[in-house]
Amino acid sequence: MKKLLFIFFCVISIITTSAQKTEQVIIEITQKVNVASEKGEKLKWLDSLSTYIREETNFQSDSIAKIALQYALDLDSINIATKNTAYLIYFQNNITGNLKEGNKIFLNFLDNAKVCRNHLILSKFYLEGADTYFYLEDQKKAIDYYTLSEREANLANDDLQIGLAKMYKGNALSYMGEFSEASKELQDAIQIFQKEDNTYYIISARNLLSILYSQNSFFEEAKKERDEAILLAKKINSYGHLSAFYYNAAADNSSQGNLIEGVENLKMALAACKKTDNPKFYESTMLVGLIIAYSKIDSIPQASFYLKEFEETYKDRIENVKEPYLDALKNLAFAKKEYTLALKYGKEHLDIKLKGTHYGNIQNAELFMADVYEALGDLKEAYVHFKKYSDINDSIGRIKKIKTLSYYQTVYETRKRDLKIKEQQNNIVLLDTKNKLYNQLLLFGGLGLLLIFGFIIMIRSRNAANRRQKMQTAFSQSLINAQEEERIRIARELHDSVGQKIMLLTKQTKKYGNLNMELLAADTLDELRTISRGLHPATLDKLGTTAAIVGMVNEVDANTNIFFTNEIEYIDKYLSKDESLHLYRILQEILSNMVKHANANVASVKVKVKKKNIKVVVKDNGKGFEYSEKLKLNANLGMRTLMERASILNSSLDIKSKINFGTTVILIIPYKNV
Repeated sequence: MKKLLFIFFCVISIITTSAQKTEQVIIEITQKVNVASEKGEKLKWLDSLSTYIREETNFQSDSIAKIALQYALDLDSINIATKNTAYLIYFQNNITGNLKEGNKIFLNFLDNAKVCRNHLILSKFYLEGADTYFYLEDQKKAIDYYTLSEREANLANDDLQIGLAKMYKGNALSYMGEFSEASKELQDAIQIFQKEDNTYYIISARNLLSILYSQNSFFEEAKKERDEAILLAKKINSYGHLSAFYYNAAADNSSQGNLIEGVENLKMALAACKKTDNPKFYESTMLVGLIIAYSKIDSIPQASFYLKEFEETYKDRIENVKEPYLDALKNLAFAKKEYTLALKYGKEHLDIKLKGTHYGNIQNAELFMADVYEALGDLKEAYVHFKKYSDINDSIGRIKKIKTLSYYQTVYETRKRDLKIKEQQNNIVLLDTKNKLYNQLLLFGGLGLLLIFGFIIMIRSRNAANRRQKMQTAFSQSLINAQEEERIRIARELHDSVGQKIMLLTKQTKKYGNLNMELLAADTLDELRTISRGLHPATLDKLGTTAAIVGMVNEVDANTNIFFTNEIEYIDKYLSKDESLHLYRILQEILSNMVKHANANVASVKVKVKKKNIKVVVKDNGKGFEYSEKLKLNANLGMRTLMERASILNSSLDIKSKINFGTTVILIIPYKNV
């Protein structure tokens, strides 16, 4: 009687916050629990009640699940006990945020769960357990249990559960830096969710895919994926997704130095978060993001305002959000120039991060420590932490080089596989159509059939050739864009990482008064800057397109025996940043070929702005070549690259050359009205 009375009070506490229809269902199931005479029947209705509360309400109390679990254990019903244990783990992970308690529940029940014979229930149990490790930043164990969850879901033949296991496993893999494997898992999950027509999980997987793009600095791809998913999330009023999307957009803004735009995205993330069923679970992340963002733009009052809101919101369970709390405190203290206090919070925060496996968080924590020690004047300790930051940075760089290549290969192979499947399906349809036509047209004679079949083959061959040509063009242009992105990234890495180390080394050598070491360090820094400029022309960003082109022509003029004349009009306002880079690379390739092969002594470069286009003409009086033969032999990679870049600019490229009569290159680039 006492137990039933306790159930009654637990139900009352739940239905006070439920909708009218939900209240009625809960009351009806509770009455069935109370009147059930058989223990097995009572357990069945208890399990139904706990499941309904978990799936149809905000799940703000775990009391019924605890009662159902204990009752199931008393009756030795492992399946129901495992299911309700999974509910309890979910409650700690996603409602209270008490991750250690959730992990404790998982480990304590693990041996019992292993004898569960319901594969779907066991899959969900492993999934919740994996989540505890994921949130505690032990990604290796999380991946192990996500894999077990996927195995059990396959045995249960439940596609939706398979998709969930793959999606969360992909997210954990991305945190480990295993980008290509993560991409494969996420793409597989998206296909499953599309097949199941589950919009909610499609949005979730696309969110994680956008994060994967961001981790590899593919910010445009991330934004495109995120913007499309935001439209879906708005249609179904999924505020949890919207909160995550805006927060991730803010993270990209921060990585790109757009701190003001990042603050606006964080505000939208917080507003969306407050509309979710469980705002406190997500709100800590959004509030800390705002505290850090305002600290970085020296808006101390605003940062302090959000810190106060954070402390008031989580005053009863501050221990559950200790890590983000320390992150906020250390950044605000640093912004206030309270460096000793910032050092204290920074050490505590770094200790927590070092216990996890999220390399990005560890890297940021190390860099913060280097900045604090530098502000305190302790350059030795600053160097120690900066070196650790750089080592992680270098490691991530190597991972990205390898994994990004693998990632693009995975995407390419996936698309190729999909195209092959589609082509096979088309062939099957075509074969079926052909057989029907054959039976219908047999009376009209074989000649007509052959003509029709020949026509179909001709059309298909032409369409296939056009598709292959478009795919080849798109692939070549993607390679060029990827090459430029990689050059920019490497140049940035050389400048920000290696360059900073050498600058630090230069400062250190001056202390010892060794002139040779100082000269060597200075020469090395100059060489590094030269390499960095070669990878990406900094003058484009600093001086603009016109000045960069003039500088390049003057540099070739000064360092070769070729006499140059140039007439270069101002074109900066007519071209975008990417278009300017492609034009610069085209001229760079033309001048490089001229110096290497033309044996010219006079050359000219003209850039003129016409009514609807920009006309570029480069002439030399060198030995020339047979242009048609070059293309026929397909021997000149540089020339093919010129044509691809011209195609990206939607421009026409005309190369006129004849042996002993020099070469003229004419490039006409259309532009939009300014």
